[in-house]
Amino acid sequence: MMLNSKRDFLKDIERIRSLSSVIDKKLSEVRPSENDKIDKLTLDELQDLDKIAGIANFMLSKYSDKKEMLSILKHFTSIIAETTDSMGNLDDEVSELILSAEDSINKVKDMHAHIDDKSDFKKKYCDGPDYNE
Repeated sequence: MMLNSKRDFLKDIERIRSLSSVIDKKLSEVRPSENDKIDKLTLDELQDLDKIAGIANFMLSKYSDKKEMLSILKHFTSIIAETTDSMGNLDDEVSELILSAEDSINKVKDMHAHIDDKSDFKKKYCDGPDYNE
């Protein structure tokens, strides 16, 4: 059974307790109640409804902390999802930066080759390191 997170849990418990109280009163008095809906029920129906209200009260009380746990887990799940999305965006940005850096490096190499071709530096200093490697 999953509780609707949009509903006010405390109001639900209070309503069930209130209904249970009215039913208990009706059962103990065995006379007409002020509540028209409950007044029309038979003794068997009142007893069944009392059992159902008792079980509902027990279940809501027992698992009330689970609703909080669900809320906490949803929050952490959203944090993880947002982090994953951010990391994906960072990965894209890093990839773009790598491409840009590679393009800049290639431009520097091309400029170096162009300067090397126009210059007689290599001819004059042929015993130095090879800059084309």
